Amino acid sequence: MLLAHPDDIGRVLVDRGGDVIKVRPGEKRRGGAGFPLAMMNSEGEEWARKRRRLRPAFRSDRLAGLDAAAAGAVARALDRWDDGAVIDVHAEMSRLAMHIGAVHIAGRPLGAEADALADAVAAIMRLTSSPVRLPAWFPSPVNLGVRRALRALDTALEALIAGHRPDGGATALGLLVEERTAAPFAEVRDELATLLMSGYETTADALTWLVHCLGGAPEADRRLRDAARRSSGDGGGYVAAAAKEALRFYPPAWVISRIAVRPVQAGGYRLPAGTVIGISQWVTHRDERWFPDAGAFRPERWLDGGGPGHRYAYLPFGAGPRGCLGASMAVREIEAVVRALRARVRLEPVEPEKVRARPALALQPLGVRAVVRKE
Repeated sequence: MLLAHPDDIGRVLVDRGGDVIKVRPGEKRRGGAGFPLAMMNSEGEEWARKRRRLRPAFRSDRLAGLDAAAAGAVARALDRWDDGAVIDVHAEMSRLAMHIGAVHIAGRPLGAEADALADAVAAIMRLTSSPVRLPAWFPSPVNLGVRRALRALDTALEALIAGHRPDGGATALGLLVEERTAAPFAEVRDELATLLMSGYETTADALTWLVHCLGGAPEADRRLRDAARRSSGDGGGYVAAAAKEALRFYPPAWVISRIAVRPVQAGGYRLPAGTVIGISQWVTHRDERWFPDAGAFRPERWLDGGGPGHRYAYLPFGAGPRGCLGASMAVREIEAVVRALRARVRLEPVEPEKVRARPALALQPLGVRAVVRKE
């Protein structure tokens, strides 16, 4: 059952969160695109323990280096881009997000591991966007591609973990490595894989969608340029508003699913145990009841204390206890990249009518290209 009203969303994800689960019992084995030992695929006390272990790496005081990392990564990208060159925006945003995320999560940029990570994400997105999902054991081209990619990723992550130098728990990888005696390699691997993959792919998607939105909103683009140039810090101003609006309009995490373990009252129905419940950010974020003129990209709706007409109408990072642990990191990274990038260049859209969304594990932007205009 798909729930779209914020009252029902709050009831399922927050008020009655103990009556639903994310992972079915018996699914704690590796298969398909899963990383079953990661926090996001755990339940109960096991989930709580793993979340407590990682929480220190995402405290606000640990995020201070993101601004500098973003500025440096953007500067290197601009050195590569010639004025007037046409770029694949998603590919470039992926490169930026992977570099910045790896520095924060693993303590250093990725080397050869970057290719393995990108290949694994691409394979999983192909699998999860397929209209037909064959059993993981079936040797289809897509399934075989996922297996190869995950084997290569395992090798890359094993080298990354083995080569990590103690950092006193300053990074997520540092916190995981400190528990190696208690946590087997497979658990550390799954946790690190999901942190790196979700951190870089969803951030790259959000940045790409923002570029696409700005291409069709010249006044918003001008205001964003002016805000980016005024100050290195924007607080709750226009840069933050543009980032929020892009996450509303094209939420990379576009759907949430839960399974009722006890009867739940939602949507005017009594949902029995075993019901699969869907919650789509895409649907709720575009509801005129909560966002007037919802089909328009309007960052100004977030200024001066504005926002949705309901607490649970805006949830790009989920809601409740299982809300995304890295939400603060993602938002700060997006804002830092946008600020550093838009202060120096304008990305002029190329054939925006050909852009489309691919609803895979994340909402991927396809066909976003732009001409670099250095200003």
